[in-house]
Amino acid sequence: MLSLLGSIKKRSHSILRITVSIVFSLFVFYSVSSQYSIPSKKEIQNNKNTSSFYNTSYQSTIKKSRLSAVQVISMVPEKGMISAFTGTYFEAYGDFFVVSVAHGIHGPCEHTKIVFDDKLYNCKKYIYVDTHVDYSIIQIDEILERSPIKIPRDLPKNKQWIKSYSILNKVVYTGYPNTLGPLTISGEIAGFSPSQHAYMISYAWQGSSGSGVFDHSGKYIGYVVAIDVGQTELGLQILQDVVLVVPAFNIDWTKVITEAE
Repeated sequence: MLSLLGSIKKRSHSILRITVSIVFSLFVFYSVSSQYSIPSKKEIQNNKNTSSFYNTSYQSTIKKSRLSAVQVISMVPEKGMISAFTGTYFEAYGDFFVVSVAHGIHGPCEHTKIVFDDKLYNCKKYIYVDTHVDYSIIQIDEILERSPIKIPRDLPKNKQWIKSYSILNKVVYTGYPNTLGPLTISGEIAGFSPSQHAYMISYAWQGSSGSGVFDHSGKYIGYVVAIDVGQTELGLQILQDVVLVVPAFNIDWTKVITEAE
């Protein structure tokens, strides 16, 4: 009996020590955690909130990609048609433009809007819509909350193009897939099509068309135009991780510069 009581007594001391230890641990945890404030939604979604895993140069590229991305909406009200896709915000000699795809443009300029942060910006003029190469240049007013890409300063020159499109070169783009976003996605150059499109191993969905693609140094090297669709024994297969990129040298930039001058 004494042995049993002694055993119970020892267990009581053990339980007491464990209880005190837990209470102390919770108190210490609460005291330490209460010293740190919970970040706000604005802080989390801030474009400067990029992973510190990457070097400073690549972090700057990510920020440039995010700060220049906008959503484009083109409508044909009488037919009930609306398309939503992505564009890149540019500046040339004090005028402002959005470069995107042509296949998303369905209506006249007055029915095309640039969207950012739930605000609508009017299309002032279609500078050029090239259905063959598949790009559009839209003139707009300045968007104060965005940082435009500079033409021609932020475009690769001469042999920089070769370096930008070297195999397995890291690239990044920001878009509005399925009207979500802006979402920033990384990838690598994997190869080239006969028509000089680049194949990027990444991901893209509807709404990503027109997203500006940047190389690791922050140069705008092209835009997302499509994902690959392959014929298999089971029928058509969408390859969401093989993304076609139209090189920026296929855009006639003189039309922008001439308009700005």
